[in-house]
Amino acid sequence: MTSDQQVAAGVAVAAAVLAIAAGMIDWRQKKRRNLDRVSLLDWRTVQLVALVATIVAAAFALH
Repeated sequence: MTSDQQVAAGVAVAAAVLAIAAGMIDWRQKKRRNLDRVSLLDWRTVQLVALVATIVAAAFALH
């Protein structure tokens, strides 16, 4: 495994962790009691971008 592949694998893992965290935060936002407490970020978009980044980085790491 070259250093480029190792970096891509690290990025893939970091993006996967971000996607999981964003999913959990989005789930908590949907279940909030006070509907006036909105989030500054759209966590579904963050999760989607992180999942795409995970797929792309994993493809580079496995190539």
